[in-house]
Amino acid sequence: MAAVRPLLGPVAVFPWAELGIGDTRIPTGQARWNVSRWDIEPARWASTEPTWLDVSCEVNSAESDTGRTRVVERFRPGAADIVLRNLDGWADLEPPPAPPAALAVRPGRQVRYGVDTPTGRHVLFRGYIDEAVPLYVPYGTDVVQCNCIDALGEAGRAALDPLDVAVAAETVTARIGRILDARSWPPGYRDLNASTVTLQPSTLGGAVVDLLGQAADSAGGAVFGTLAGAVAYRARDWQVYMPGTPPDATVGNVGPGDICPSTWELSFRRRDVTTVARMGRSADDHVTLEDSAGRAVVGFEPFTRSDLIPVDDQMLTVLAARTLAVRAVSTMPRIEAVTLDAATDPGDGRLVELMATARPETPTRIRCRLRARDGRAVFDVEMFVTGVRHTITDRGRWWCRLTLDPAAPFAAAGGRWDYSGWDRSLWSAAPALYAEARALVAELIGTPS
Repeated sequence: MAAVRPLLGPVAVFPWAELGIGDTRIPTGQARWNVSRWDIEPARWASTEPTWLDVSCEVNSAESDTGRTRVVERFRPGAADIVLRNLDGWADLEPPPAPPAALAVRPGRQVRYGVDTPTGRHVLFRGYIDEAVPLYVPYGTDVVQCNCIDALGEAGRAALDPLDVAVAAETVTARIGRILDARSWPPGYRDLNASTVTLQPSTLGGAVVDLLGQAADSAGGAVFGTLAGAVAYRARDWQVYMPGTPPDATVGNVGPGDICPSTWELSFRRRDVTTVARMGRSADDHVTLEDSAGRAVVGFEPFTRSDLIPVDDQMLTVLAARTLAVRAVSTMPRIEAVTLDAATDPGDGRLVELMATARPETPTRIRCRLRARDGRAVFDVEMFVTGVRHTITDRGRWWCRLTLDPAAPFAAAGGRWDYSGWDRSLWSAAPALYAEARALVAELIGTPS
């Protein structure tokens, strides 16, 4: 990667990396004509986006990890480790009186890396340098290791003091926007879906990353950092797809069009199954749903959340029903992950394109199938990509591990999963549909509606 050589494999794939320079840490408004010069005190950077400095020739290796493990879990802040060569001292962390803002490599700078494939440029990770660690090796190559976090990690680093007076009940979108305002997160780096779910009043005290996650979880949505550098919120129906819609790719060894994996990982852990779902605002204020059939198979396996803050109790029922469906015994054994190796691409480029574009934020949906040597079908199921780990080494190797979770519970059968009124309104909590919801819950727990 140091000389921008192509990665090992039959398809031309070139890694690249860039540092953001000239940006600002807080919203300052637009630059002013004839005033915004670098050497003038009232100067302002003219854009939210930084100027990107190409450092591809100086990168030894890169590794990043983004996403979550299960579709009902919270996104973790994305992280990356990027190792830069420092042969001529360009990345030195100079001692005072060198101004910190002038350092080429310093915490707070934006950074991104990715690959160029035959279809174009792809970003694999974007975030902020959180730590810069110089490593001076005697008789070796001097390097600087940059430990990076994505936009969610950067926005979530702060903690807010509790307000004296609680803010009024408001929608999830408004609450997330309020938290980001208090964090002074730039409006240009927000990508928030509209939501009608109302949250309880709050004094908003605590870590920003926890406040954002609590707001999103309370409506069945998700909050994460994007490859555009934004903090995004997606409402609860964002993963829904219509049955019959082709998957983004097929990974397996069954048909001639299958993308060949390097490793499959399967698991059947009892802790990954839920037979009793409790969703509530506290230990004394919750909704409980039970999967009696599943409990007869694996026993009492609870999944409990006691920190949710929706105003409407029905939202708790929706979340409990969804948890039972997504973590049911019927989804086991689970295809936990698949690993892809760019060096094994047969030459048509489909494998490296999947590696470059598979994202948990989309979400990418792939068909996974495996046939044993004796001809028996081991599995054939569609899965969501819930997490992505990229590893590019200084020897030109590129691996990608995709964490997976069943997609079937999010298929809107006939435009309806439990009580949705529109194709992409799965798990809708509209008051007019409560009767249907009650009927569904009664069906799930085996009681009269």
